[in-house]
Amino acid sequence: MARAFGEALAVQMVVGNAAIMPNGLLSSASTLTSVLTQGIGNTTDGSVQNDALWTLAMLLLVMSLFFNMIIKFIGRKTSINQGDR
Repeated sequence: MARAFGEALAVQMVVGNAAIMPNGLLSSASTLTSVLTQGIGNTTDGSVQNDALWTLAMLLLVMSLFFNMIIKFIGRKTSINQGDR
């Protein structure tokens, strides 16, 4: 999942890159990555929109870090359990 957050173009193409709220699981939606790629070039430094996009970027980074830490924790736990056998 952490890799999926970083795959901007692949996720954009799969989800449909629509700036609407999805009605269901199979309807189009917008990802954090697509919002960042579309909006960062259209804002000025210090504006509310630019600050919101930087906050989204930080959120994306924190989510990726969180998933990486979970995977490392699970990997360490399984290697410890296999070493006991």
